[in-house]
Amino acid sequence: MGILSSIFGNSKKLPFKKTVRFERVKSDFEINVGDEINIWNKPNTKQVNLYAKGSVGGNGLVGTKIDSTISYHLDKTENLFVENKIVGITNNSIDLFVNMYADKKAVQQIEQNYKTEWIEKLNKKYNPKSSWELRFFSENKIGKNDFQIQTIDKSQIEEFYQKDEQTIWLTDKNGNKLPAENRIRSGGTEKTLRAVFTGHELEVVDFKKENYWYYIEIGIKK
Repeated sequence: MGILSSIFGNSKKLPFKKTVRFERVKSDFEINVGDEINIWNKPNTKQVNLYAKGSVGGNGLVGTKIDSTISYHLDKTENLFVENKIVGITNNSIDLFVNMYADKKAVQQIEQNYKTEWIEKLNKKYNPKSSWELRFFSENKIGKNDFQIQTIDKSQIEEFYQKDEQTIWLTDKNGNKLPAENRIRSGGTEKTLRAVFTGHELEVVDFKKENYWYYIEIGIKK
């Protein structure tokens, strides 16, 4: 098999450095040798799926394989680093070099760096020149003039790290939280929080409803 290798036996030790062959799945997403790819294991199975970078949901599926070792570490191993690169492609297969390892101190340092960067970004003054979109999902009817947009306080930034969906919510005019799920894209969350933390007052520019989805275009009051 040359540089290709399959995984035999029950050994699940790290580091894991191998080139693994996946069955290629027909997809509209283009992949090339040298690309990094997203690896995901189907819960409670040994099935490992590959998804093209930039894809959303299951639409980006490009490869699959039953693999006990990779699925085990993706599901069970804490502080896992996974590096990968496509090293070969045919019409029916993807050869993926996979490097998996665990390094608690390194993970903790990287996580702290991300957290610090996130906090510093949200604390930077922001004067948006254009509007942006917020998205909420609710089976309850919400009128354009029936809600207010609420956010966490600036002093709570660190507490809500990696909890974007909890940082912005809707209330009625009396301050009661509405049953609407925050489905805002990360860019919209950052813009909203930075604008509020800078001291701007928000206003609704446009309001659209599609089925149970609410699209709220907001900006700052001039």
